[in-house]
Amino acid sequence: MGLTLGLSTALSGLLTSQKGLDVISQNVVNVNTKGYVRKVMTPESVTVNGMGAGVQTGKIIRSVDEGLLQDIRRQTSTQGMLDTLNQYYPRVMDLFGQVGDNNSISHQMQTLQSSFQSLAAQINTPAMQTAVMQTCLDTANQLDQMSESLQSLRLEADRGLQTVIGLANEQIANIFDLNQKIVRASAIGSEVGDLEDKRDNALTELAKYMDIQYFPRGDNSVGVYTKSGKTLVDKGAAELTHVATTITDAWMTKAGGNFNSITVSTDDLLRDITGDFTSGEMRALIDLRDKIVPNLQAQIDELAAKMKDVVNQVHNRGTTYPTTRSTMSGTRQFMDPNNPDINAGIPAALVADPQTIWLSGDDDVTIAIFDPNGTEVASTTLKTIMASNAYNDAAGNATALDISDTPATPGVKLTDVAAKIQNWMQAQTYQNSTLSSASASFATGKFELNTGHSSLSLAFRDQVSSVKGSNAEDATINFDADGDGTADQSVDGFSNFFGLNDLFTKTVPNSISDSNILHQDFTLSTTRTIRLLDPSGQIGNAISIPTGSNLAAMAAAINKQTQTNESSTLSTAAVTMTSDATITIYDSYGTITGFPITIDSATTDNLNDIAAEINNVGGSVQAKVVQTGPNAFKLRVWDSRGTPLTMSVEAGAIGSSNLGTYLGMQQANLIQATVVPDGSGYRLRIRQTDDQELFVAADQDNATPPTSFITEMGLRASSSRSAGNLSVRTDIQGSPSLISRGAMKYNADLQQYALSEGDNTTTMAIANAMAAKSQMASAGNIYAGSYNFVEYAAASISVVSTNASHAKDQLAYQKTLSTALNNQHTSFSGVNLDEEVANMINFQQAYSASAKVISTLQQMLDTLVNIIQ
Repeated sequence: MGLTLGLSTALSGLLTSQKGLDVISQNVVNVNTKGYVRKVMTPESVTVNGMGAGVQTGKIIRSVDEGLLQDIRRQTSTQGMLDTLNQYYPRVMDLFGQVGDNNSISHQMQTLQSSFQSLAAQINTPAMQTAVMQTCLDTANQLDQMSESLQSLRLEADRGLQTVIGLANEQIANIFDLNQKIVRASAIGSEVGDLEDKRDNALTELAKYMDIQYFPRGDNSVGVYTKSGKTLVDKGAAELTHVATTITDAWMTKAGGNFNSITVSTDDLLRDITGDFTSGEMRALIDLRDKIVPNLQAQIDELAAKMKDVVNQVHNRGTTYPTTRSTMSGTRQFMDPNNPDINAGIPAALVADPQTIWLSGDDDVTIAIFDPNGTEVASTTLKTIMASNAYNDAAGNATALDISDTPATPGVKLTDVAAKIQNWMQAQTYQNSTLSSASASFATGKFELNTGHSSLSLAFRDQVSSVKGSNAEDATINFDADGDGTADQSVDGFSNFFGLNDLFTKTVPNSISDSNILHQDFTLSTTRTIRLLDPSGQIGNAISIPTGSNLAAMAAAINKQTQTNESSTLSTAAVTMTSDATITIYDSYGTITGFPITIDSATTDNLNDIAAEINNVGGSVQAKVVQTGPNAFKLRVWDSRGTPLTMSVEAGAIGSSNLGTYLGMQQANLIQATVVPDGSGYRLRIRQTDDQELFVAADQDNATPPTSFITEMGLRASSSRSAGNLSVRTDIQGSPSLISRGAMKYNADLQQYALSEGDNTTTMAIANAMAAKSQMASAGNIYAGSYNFVEYAAASISVVSTNASHAKDQLAYQKTLSTALNNQHTSFSGVNLDEEVANMINFQQAYSASAKVISTLQQMLDTLVNIIQ
């Protein structure tokens, strides 16, 4: 028994040493394998009945410090984020340039300012006029190219996000697959070290894309989760989903729903988890798309919008003499409910309260006509002709109107302003003929004027009073968007208000209104009421927003109260049915009381008849006919409760079709209110979804001075899209001599106004205005303050440079930290050849000794056998 036990013991030593050498050989050959962790085999003694019976192979242990691995993965996520940011920042810096670069936006602003100064010195030189026009166009084009490039970067980041999510899904699937193999191998006692190495590599790779947390389980598998606890790997492999958008624009935001969500398949509700990622390449791409680039876009939009406003305000004061300008076309869009060309064929008024304007205090506006020599042909003031019975209003009545701010309910309809100016011009004579062809109207919703004679120029001069020759100063124009007698906006300059002599234009409507940048905890100080309108009239209901409402609650209230049902755009208001129709309207509870109703074919001949039948029900359902242009009619239906409606129209034969098909009623959300991030806070954004001009009207309180939702929120036409849609007025591009250079001036000796050929008043004023500091609103990472345009452009460049430098410094630090952590990991988990050789010698010696024991025992057994024989 002793010899047999000895032989067995020696054999166990032989096998154990062999296994040790096998482990060492695996370590040695994988010394340069990325992610390989050194394995250690520790022999264990074997006892039988308390007596030693040899040695056996112990558990093969991976040399891993799990705490250190977790640190490495956290740093891997951070470095992945910084690596991605540093791939994009150099491209952004190339767009903005350095302050001293000739191609930077700040240099372009300086060039534009200098071009006006040069024109002032050579005011009537065609080459200089062309040079200024081209510089204006170059400035607009550079801003447009910057905007386009920034949006391309956002689009690229969103597509990159989709790609990275695909890579993350591969690693998630890989981790789950390795989990399965490890669990199966562990169950049958097989070695799993190499599989665990591969799983660790997959976890580290996943950490590069996104920040994760993971936990080991008793069966040797690991559960993997997002930082917020969303499951990525458990009993199955989750799949992250994100579909990149195909188009982006400056106004588009993730908060506004313009970029798709990131969802995970383990969430049955498929909730958006975009905000769950705080590090990794995914976080960098999200920040680029939703924060970094939009902030830069907001800055150049603010620059473009303010430059346009400041230059246009001064340019509108000027004249083009000696170039004749007999026609003027405004750039600002208005509602025009009283225009017979627009509303022909509708027997009922579409909008009860048209838009109005009035002047503040003693302000007045001189209107003058000049001959080719710059001599006054006729002049008057706006207050004078409005108050005169000699000039008819838009209805053809000889009515005296007060355009001052003294009436209890101030305001004169825009169409009356146009009609009286037109009648005054037509009453003037030139070369013994009346200007009967003169015109002024809002035929397209924009103010258009024509002297009726190609040799006569029209000009405006704002002044401090109605006295002829009184000091020139911009008149304050108060604008009432809904005709309720309260000003919703005040603009300096009569011509500037209408955009009659703009130099820069915006090629898209003002369909978006933004609040100031507000803190996320901002709440409304008191209950406020607003109304939203587009060129068709008011959309939905008046919106009452309660005291204490936060930004999200405001947006929700606006969206609720502006829901409508719209028909298709119809070419005529007439409706001819040969049989009766039935209209049924439902809300979420079912058919609304009073419906269905019958539309009698015998008494219905237009859309207003249908609207009247709906309104006659007398409940919460409202209906009206709206018109957006010539031969463009719609039936609009909504609920005064702000409840979504469904409208069913049956029968009502119209030729081979029916009324339901003809109307094509659909639920519509013409207004979208969202809360969007900008810089250090958030804006309330209200958008007309059909990209039509948006008007915001608000009730005022009794404070002194009165305040409203508009003033408390700082609500105004958004500067968004300004950089990407800035241009020079088309006729100026074709004829640079239409750039304003001089101004209407009063000759006290002649007691007349005159235009002078050598006058550079307006050109110098534009140059000075560009050099002067303007009050800029907060945008992106630049806070509100006074800047001239060169300074603001330089500040934008500085923001880019600072952020890029900071990201670069962070990456350098992160690389140093990652190197240190990896060195620690390598020191602990990596293969040391010297150590492995030493261990190999030990196992080799043990193997030799065991073999010698076996050899000796074999001899002893042989001797014993021979004795017995």
